[in-house]
Amino acid sequence: MAQTPLAPQAIQSLDVFLNTLKVGVIVRTPGDFNAFSFEDDYRATGGSPILSLSFRAATGGLRKDPRPVSGALPAFFANLLPEDKLREAMEKHHAGAVRPGNDFDLLAALGADLPGAVRVLPSDGTTVTLQGNAEATPKARFSLAGVQMKLSVMKNTGKGGGLTLPLDDSQGQYIAKFPSTAFPGVSENEFANLALAAAIGMDVPERELVEKSDFDGIPEEFDTLSEGKVLLIRRFDREQEGARIHIEDFAQVFGVYPSRKYEGAAYHDIAAALNEAISPAAALEFVRRLVLAAITGNGDMHLKNWSLIYRGDGAAPTLAPIYDVLSTVPYIPADSMALSLGGERSFKALSVARWKAFANRSRLPEPAVMQAVVDTVMSVNEKWENLPERAVIPEAVLERIDAHVKAMTPILLSCSEK
Repeated sequence: MAQTPLAPQAIQSLDVFLNTLKVGVIVRTPGDFNAFSFEDDYRATGGSPILSLSFRAATGGLRKDPRPVSGALPAFFANLLPEDKLREAMEKHHAGAVRPGNDFDLLAALGADLPGAVRVLPSDGTTVTLQGNAEATPKARFSLAGVQMKLSVMKNTGKGGGLTLPLDDSQGQYIAKFPSTAFPGVSENEFANLALAAAIGMDVPERELVEKSDFDGIPEEFDTLSEGKVLLIRRFDREQEGARIHIEDFAQVFGVYPSRKYEGAAYHDIAAALNEAISPAAALEFVRRLVLAAITGNGDMHLKNWSLIYRGDGAAPTLAPIYDVLSTVPYIPADSMALSLGGERSFKALSVARWKAFANRSRLPEPAVMQAVVDTVMSVNEKWENLPERAVIPEAVLERIDAHVKAMTPILLSCSEK
């Protein structure tokens, strides 16, 4: 017998899946507590495929189920939801079905198309309804963690082409990041910085700049009303044919809520985790990406802007492709690193002493870290000035990036000193 569709606020229990494997359940209890527990069968496997390293016990297997949280989801699930203005837009998009500030409601509404391979669906086979009546336009279901106005979109094939939002449970192939009224040229800035990352040999998703006029039916609550290009990035958590690939960001790895993404850990904690969970080579690739952030003036590489990806059987992580790469100093001249590096955040303080401290705290070989810093700086200086994608950046923004690269080069090259 078919189940009656329910609004998110009426749902009391959500099943948690990794692709098709049920791993646990989230129950909303009286007093608005949210309790997550693992399935016995999943616990018996020791936690494979991996849902999150934060759930792994030091002695192997899974930790005890996390304690119920009042008015919030456990940190892993809270990090699947959009933040700030993007969350406000999503709640407005689902007005009447999702109560403002209610994590459980929003997860119930968006759970069919979350980042990675996690799906969160109503228990007992019920379905979520997001429209007030049968005549209403179906609401889009997509969740992209973060604060910038961005949507999961799909390219149309056949006559007309263009870009549209996926509806119901269909999956977007791309992330569209829209221009900002506060930060002119931000799409072009990120596009060029991603090109630089690719030019120096980093793992970078496919990307292109498109026009807002290429989109069909952007809901008004997501329209930034800004002129400029839209950055289109191929989703690396989706296979070409649409299959989901599991990912988790480092706020999830460390069990940190989104509100603490700038303070919940330091860069050496990420490096140490990569060293242990993957390999020293992965940790040194992370060092290279840190150097790119420092020399280009990217002050927004917080815990949610670094991720692990679980390909294949999902039993082991690798470092995910680099993303959210742009220079913030053109917009915030006094900006600094998002997290502490060797006890400092100021860009200009990142001389050899800070990198040595970082290496020691990361338990990485100091000579290897120093060499990674120097090699990355040299590669950036070799590629940046002749990079074709520089031409799309507004002149005022480009001048500030160039000035920062010039100022940071000798500071970072102090790592060549013996």
